[in-house]
Amino acid sequence: MSVVHHPDITTLMAFSAGTLDEPYALVISTHLAMCAACREQIKRIDLIGGALLDAEEEVPVEDDAVDRLFARLDTPKEAGDTINVIPKVRDVPAPLVRYLPDGLDAAPWKARGGGVWTCDLPVSANAQSRLMLLKVGAGRAVPEHGHGGHELTLILKGAYKDRFGRFGPGDIADHDQDVDHQPIAEMGEDCICLVAVDAKLNFRSRIMKLLQPFIGM
Repeated sequence: MSVVHHPDITTLMAFSAGTLDEPYALVISTHLAMCAACREQIKRIDLIGGALLDAEEEVPVEDDAVDRLFARLDTPKEAGDTINVIPKVRDVPAPLVRYLPDGLDAAPWKARGGGVWTCDLPVSANAQSRLMLLKVGAGRAVPEHGHGGHELTLILKGAYKDRFGRFGPGDIADHDQDVDHQPIAEMGEDCICLVAVDAKLNFRSRIMKLLQPFIGM
């Protein structure tokens, strides 16, 4: 797999620091499973972060802090708790398997019209953004739009082209509110993406603006 498009360095730094909202963190985790170059980049960022922590002044902790931590780790699991073994799924990267145990085609897709489907994936109640799958039929286009906030789009299957180039499996589009584009899926195969967003799309077409409440994007 040849990955061409990568997350912005600030996004990777936020991931390393643990400050990304859950949907964005899952998109980055999935990209890392598909991109060796970014795995190496994260290692370097983690090393820099560790060095910065080592340079910080020590903060005193309570004498029994370590004992209390290990006591919590040693607490027996409650009856009925089990260790879930995650099966391998051919077309789903490891971080997504628990969301899509039967593969991408079995996802509960909702038709949005114009050859576009979406599928919302569950996130925790305190997540501030939305996690979803987006499928664009082969040769079809997502209407031209901008972004009301930060959007991460990771291609899982197929490919699309827009003014930034071609995005294939493993490629990630890291866009903010200053970006306008119109992704067009390549012929021959539907394009399926994993998307994290924190705001609605800003469609340029007046008709699409009127339809937006009905299509859920």
